[in-house]
Amino acid sequence: MIRTLFAAVLIAAMPASAQDMIRGDASAGLVSKTAKAEVHLIADPALNDRRLVLKIVILNLSGAAQPFGPDAVTIAAGDAPIAIASRAALIADLSGAGSASDETAQSHATAALPTNGAGQTDVTSFTGGMNSGVAGIPNSSIDRAQRRPDAKAVAQIDAILLKPMTIRANGADGGQLLTERLKRSKTPEVTVAIAFAGETHHFAVKVPR
Repeated sequence: MIRTLFAAVLIAAMPASAQDMIRGDASAGLVSKTAKAEVHLIADPALNDRRLVLKIVILNLSGAAQPFGPDAVTIAAGDAPIAIASRAALIADLSGAGSASDETAQSHATAALPTNGAGQTDVTSFTGGMNSGVAGIPNSSIDRAQRRPDAKAVAQIDAILLKPMTIRANGADGGQLLTERLKRSKTPEVTVAIAFAGETHHFAVKVPR
């Protein structure tokens, strides 16, 4: 009885984010579900030019249209915030302006979000890695000689990046985020907080080695 009461006191003293943290293999897919939303998060199993790649899809169960976008996502390593890479930074990577490394000169070969036959975002299979049959951004899209991003590659980045949107009631939508470049040895795990419909969903994601 004393142990039960002591455990209850410890749980009550924990911050909400620690109590509600979703943990597991993020590369296989993590899900946080409440009465207002079902939030799906997948992390790529490998860093992309030292950037963590996150795919987020939200099923809106709140009964009303809800806004969502990159500003609703917060990433941190302990108490240190981790910035989300801007579109401009990713375009600079495509052109080789961000870094002279060969890895940076390659495009971010990441898959698009799956859609159903009606063209809507499909979350029914969003529990593991993205479908291998969905094409990402081909590395051949980069003109390395001129160091200018191919217009098609830029359009594909624009198509998959998470942007400000409104998700209709019972609808699903989302997109992809890349973080700033991480120091792998100093960032073993990050926490991802996703705010939607007045609630915040917390995930713990191990950084790939």
